[in-house]
Amino acid sequence: MVLEQKVVPLKTKTLNDLIRLAAATAGPQGMTYILKFHDEKGRLVLGVLGVFRDYYKYYGIPMFYYYLVDDSVRENVENSNYIIVSTGEERIEFSKHPKPGLSIPLIHLASKPAFIPELD
Repeated sequence: MVLEQKVVPLKTKTLNDLIRLAAATAGPQGMTYILKFHDEKGRLVLGVLGVFRDYYKYYGIPMFYYYLVDDSVRENVENSNYIIVSTGEERIEFSKHPKPGLSIPLIHLASKPAFIPELD
C-alpha cells in the first residue's frame, strides 16, 4: 500500500495575494496556472502549487497556496477561464479568453485532488 503524502496548505489573506504569487512565478521558462475546484463543503477554491525548497533535511516541501472565493466574485470566477493581471497597476479581471497583460489560466478540476487535505 502506498501512503499518500499531502501538501501543506497555506491560505492567503486575499485573492490579490494569491494572484500576486501566481504572477511572480510566471515567466518565459515556466507556465503558471491556478487550480479551481469545489471542496467537500461546496466552497470554490483557487490555488497554486509550489515547493518550498531545501527545508532542513528535506529536498522540498510541497505547498498549496489557496484562497476561498467569496460570494462577491464567485459567479465571475465560476464562469471564467483566465485571470487577467494589469501590468501597470494591481488590477485583476476575470475573462473567458486571454487578453493583453498577463493572462493566467484557471484550470477547473472535476474534484479536489486527494493530495490536498481538508482546507480551513
